[in-house]
Amino acid sequence: MLKNLREHILPLTVALSLLMEMVDATVLATAIPVIARDLGVPVLSLKMAMATYLIALAAFVPVSGWIADRYGAKRVFLAALGVFAAASLVCALQTNLLGLVAARAVQGLGAALMSPVGRIIVLRHTERSEITRAMVYVTLPALIGPAIGPFVGASVTTYLGWRSIFLINLPLAAAAIALTLKAMPKDGPATAKPFDLTGFVLSATGLVAAMTGLSALGEHILPWQAATGLAVVGGILLIVYGLRASGRTDALLDLRLFRHRTFDIGTIGGLIFRLSNGAISLLLPLFFQLGLGTTIMVSGALSGLNAVGAVSMRAVAPRLLDRFGFKPVMVLAALIRGVTITGFASVTSISDWQLIPLLLIGGAAQAVVFTAVNAISYADLDASEISTGTAFSAMTRQISLALGIAFAGVVLEFTAGAAGATDGSIALPLHAFTIAYLATGMMGPLSALYFMRLKRGDADGLRRRNPKPLSSSREPQRPPLTDR
Repeated sequence: MLKNLREHILPLTVALSLLMEMVDATVLATAIPVIARDLGVPVLSLKMAMATYLIALAAFVPVSGWIADRYGAKRVFLAALGVFAAASLVCALQTNLLGLVAARAVQGLGAALMSPVGRIIVLRHTERSEITRAMVYVTLPALIGPAIGPFVGASVTTYLGWRSIFLINLPLAAAAIALTLKAMPKDGPATAKPFDLTGFVLSATGLVAAMTGLSALGEHILPWQAATGLAVVGGILLIVYGLRASGRTDALLDLRLFRHRTFDIGTIGGLIFRLSNGAISLLLPLFFQLGLGTTIMVSGALSGLNAVGAVSMRAVAPRLLDRFGFKPVMVLAALIRGVTITGFASVTSISDWQLIPLLLIGGAAQAVVFTAVNAISYADLDASEISTGTAFSAMTRQISLALGIAFAGVVLEFTAGAAGATDGSIALPLHAFTIAYLATGMMGPLSALYFMRLKRGDADGLRRRNPKPLSSSREPQRPPLTDR
């Protein structure tokens, strides 16, 4: 357990903001067919409403660490909560797809400052040996949200209308603001390094262009030529940024962090693994409602089971990592997750015996990997690298989720044929979901291969069974992660 009351309150306060985000994301996914019918748009076009939020988040996350250092983490966290809540209200008022997409982009801007800055606050006030436990508190809502979000979203949509699902954020935001004002320590003196404006423009523009282009494939919002062109231009801008940032000490996204093998594996390996999570967030609600023909209430209950399995394992995951080490646990869990996703291809009815075990076991394996990569990314970072490392990790999380949604949407577009243009009232063929599940399931083995790069002793400092001194042969003595 964390050592004192403040160390409980800080991660729990940040956790509340994450709960707001996760509930928002999961209730939207469940309501996609209903929203498509109400707005009169193709159901798969709603993937843009999901992806745009993540795109905006990924584009602005890199600057979150600098803003927190420059203006104070507590102040920025409070402002982000306000922006997210206001954008949620605007989402509830929209009457067309473009308006909803734009409002979701503003939500992403608020979240870009809310989640990573909250993590920075927790990491600065948590001892290194307690980081894994602190991350359990911080990331638990990321599992609780998906567990309750689908059913809450289904219930609210059924009885109050889909616009009400965005209003759920308002009381959660108010509670998070109140706890922040009461529990979080005051900001220390500003410590921000000079701002890399050119780097920010290159990275943000590149990410927005590349991810918007990939997410828009399917011609619901942009012609395929324009979508492809955007993706190519974005990719070029990101390459230019990488060349410019290489070796620079003032880079907004410090590529030198990848000299730490644990950061490299936690970030890139986690990105590969989370592609499947993004894809599943789109596939499961559509599979249940438009593939198997269930009601939105049944869809919400079944989708939540995947997260129930995750919640059940989250408290056990640190013990597994302590006992067996990061590498074997991460590799095995990633493989299991891949097998369970592939297994959905065998489901043809909600009465099939394998459906519930696949949802629960897959969620449990997902929780183990998330706990591990969230902790291991910080295993070898100096205190001065925490802000940049947090922004980098948060950015790659959103990139992977958005790309996973885009990937699943494109697979469904090409395999569903004419039915892919449904407004949410027509079934999608099961073979389209079968192909999507088989393709998505490959992300598990691919991430496991990347996790295999861990070496003996990596991240042992995060294990209680075999703690590693803060001072090692690889790096000089570092200060504890306390207030600067």
